[in-house]
Amino acid sequence: MPIALSFVLIGLFIWIAENIATVFGAWQYPNQPDAWSLVHLGKVSSWVLLVIVSFLIVATLKLVKGKLQKD
Repeated sequence: MPIALSFVLIGLFIWIAENIATVFGAWQYPNQPDAWSLVHLGKVSSWVLLVIVSFLIVATLKLVKGKLQKD
């Protein structure tokens, strides 16, 4: 599986979980004061970006840790 596809799938599953959480009232967005509605599909791109940045941070920290242990 291409890594880009895995990032998109992870972002999509987080978006689905976010919708489930709003159904059960974990939090509400400003457009949901009276009735529940789907979280905007555009948020998937935000979750994908978060996943990519998280992977980059972890990979960079592992690289730095590896260099420190060699010294």
